[in-house]
Amino acid sequence: MRRKLARFVESDQPVDYMGGYDHALVHCPRCDGMAVRRKERVTCGSCAYTSELRRKPKEVKSEPPQVVMCPECNRYVGTYRSDLRLLRLRCRGCGWVKEPTISDSWGKPKRQKRTQLWLEVDFRGEQLWAVNEEHLNFLESYVAAGVRETSPFNSTIASRLPAWIKSGKNRDDLLRALAKLRTRLPENMPPTR
Repeated sequence: MRRKLARFVESDQPVDYMGGYDHALVHCPRCDGMAVRRKERVTCGSCAYTSELRRKPKEVKSEPPQVVMCPECNRYVGTYRSDLRLLRLRCRGCGWVKEPTISDSWGKPKRQKRTQLWLEVDFRGEQLWAVNEEHLNFLESYVAAGVRETSPFNSTIASRLPAWIKSGKNRDDLLRALAKLRTRLPENMPPTR
């Protein structure tokens, strides 16, 4: 006997696009607990951490170009700027070459720009994530549905889901993974509005 699958109607969903969610659940940078990100601010309820994500851009002072003369034959070779690290200079008279210098800062790892989402799990080598509880409810209703009525346009959340989420063969495993994400939510979750 087959089980009866639910029906998913996209027009009944409260949020039509990813930017429609007013907050996201993220890891707190200080205590690694659950924090709420709204617009450009991260706020943690357990350690009272608050941070502004948008910082003023630093002024980049560019050095004036330096005139380079050949040390061998004293001819004009060209101009050289220190911020252009990959500039190679060559004297046409004697063949003297100045190779590009490699800065130590290139080897340092780049800092992660976004805060890590609280509702994130690995699913068969792919990242399955939800922004908040409302987004998790949307994903659960979409995956559990046997019949999915979506708009023909590529402007909604459902139309932009990856194929491995849309595939019916992953339904049971995806529902288990989404249930695992649901367990990450606290039982007495405070209102987020």
